[in-house]
Amino acid sequence: MVKPMDKIIAHRGIYNSKIKENTYLAIFNAINNKYIYGVEFDIRLTKDNKIVVIHDKTINRTSNGIGIVENMTLKELQKYNFGSKDFYQTIPTLEKILEINTNKLFLIEIKASNNSKLFSKILLDVLDKYKNKKIYLTSFNKEILNIIRNTNKNINIGLIYLTNNINSYRYSFYVLYDSFISNSIINNLLNRNKKIFIWTISNLKEFNNVKKRITNYKQLYYIANIKEDYFLSK
Repeated sequence: MVKPMDKIIAHRGIYNSKIKENTYLAIFNAINNKYIYGVEFDIRLTKDNKIVVIHDKTINRTSNGIGIVENMTLKELQKYNFGSKDFYQTIPTLEKILEINTNKLFLIEIKASNNSKLFSKILLDVLDKYKNKKIYLTSFNKEILNIIRNTNKNINIGLIYLTNNINSYRYSFYVLYDSFISNSIINNLLNRNKKIFIWTISNLKEFNNVKKRITNYKQLYYIANIKEDYFLSK
C-alpha cells in the first residue's frame, strides 16, 4: 500500500482518459493529492522562446492539432486542446505550473533543444523567480545540464540513465531505470549522498517489489505512472 510518507513522484501528473498527461489539471491534481510527494513533467522551447510543458516533439499525439513545438509560437500552440472533450486544456507554460501554491517537489525533464545555451538561459531566468520552490532539473541531454550546472551551482541537477553504467558522480541526483537498479548502484550513490529517482513504476505490484528490494534508503524517490487514483488507495 502507498502511504503519504512514501516519496511518490507523479509521472506527468495524475491523468486518465479525461484528464490528459502534462496538462495543468493533471499536475494540479497530483500536487493536491495527499499521497503525492512531487510531480514530474517535461518542458520544451517554442519558436518565440517560451517554455511549455509537453513531452513529445510534436503536438500530434497530445492535442487536436498538428505541428512541431519548436516551430510554433506559444500563441499558435494555445489554439489547440491538449485535454479532452470533458476537460479542455491549453498547453501550460512553465510559469503557470510554478505559480501553483505548493511546497511539493517539481521534477522537470528538459527535452532536447537545437540551442542548449539559449534554452538554459531562458530556463534559469524563469527559475530565478521561483527560488522558494523545490525544483529538480533532469535530462538525457548532458550538454544542457552541464551548462546549467556551470551557471548556477545551487540548482539540483540530475542525469537520466538507461543503463547501469554510472561513470560520473558529479550530479546531485540520478534518475535510474527500474530494471537496472542494483545493490551496488544503490551503495555507490548512497556513499556519495546522492538522491535516486527510480523511473518508472507502472503499478502497485512494481512499487511493492522495489520497496522489498531496497529498504532503509531515505533518499529514494519513486516516479510512478498514476493514470487512476486506485494506485494510491489500495
